Order: sequence, then C-alpha cells, then structure tokens
Amino acid sequence: MPSSIPCDPGTVVFVRIQFSDGGDVKNRPAVILSVPEYHEQHPDAIMVALTTNADHHYGDCFLDDWRSAGLPKPAKAKAFLATVDRATFERKVGVLSQGDFQRVRESIRLVLGF
Repeated sequence: MPSSIPCDPGTVVFVRIQFSDGGDVKNRPAVILSVPEYHEQHPDAIMVALTTNADHHYGDCFLDDWRSAGLPKPAKAKAFLATVDRATFERKVGVLSQGDFQRVRESIRLVLGF
C-alpha cells in the first residue's frame, strides 16, 4: 500500500535508497520526480537522492534553497535515479523551491542526453 505522504514532484521525503552496486542501503532525503499520473498506476516513485557530500560529479545539482526545503545542511541532488516503493517513505521533509527543482530536472536531462 502506497504511503499517505504527499507524492508530488519536487517533494523531499526521507527514504531508504539502495546504491547501484547492490551494496549498502542508506536512509537519506530524496526528491520525487515522477508525476501523479505515474503514481496512479504504480506503487513506486522515481526520485533522485540528496547528499551533503560536497564532491561534485557530472550531473550533480547544488540546492540554493536547501533551508526552505526543510534540509538541515547544504545539499545537492545526485545524478542518481532511483525507483522507490512509496510504502517505504518515512516522512516528508519539505518541498524544493521552483528554481531548485527546475535545476534538478535540467541536470537529469543533461545526464540522460535529452
């Protein structure tokens, strides 16, 4: 059963994300990218993980308005797409500003080549 936490694009939620190497699972904030129409037919959400790690990698997007998104420290969106079961959402953290969310979407387009 999907979470009762609002699942709108740009919403920041606290979730468990498994890394692409299949190893560690880490609790971290993540930003929802998928739209309500997707959620009507799927129990999951498409997201990007957030991190406080300042190392910059291709496609990463630093958040200017991290405080207003409910984050305790400066953060960036990693160029790491994850599909996460909405039933595993732990809590809503906040919502990205329009500017930050637009830059996150642009960074994903850059990484994916469209």
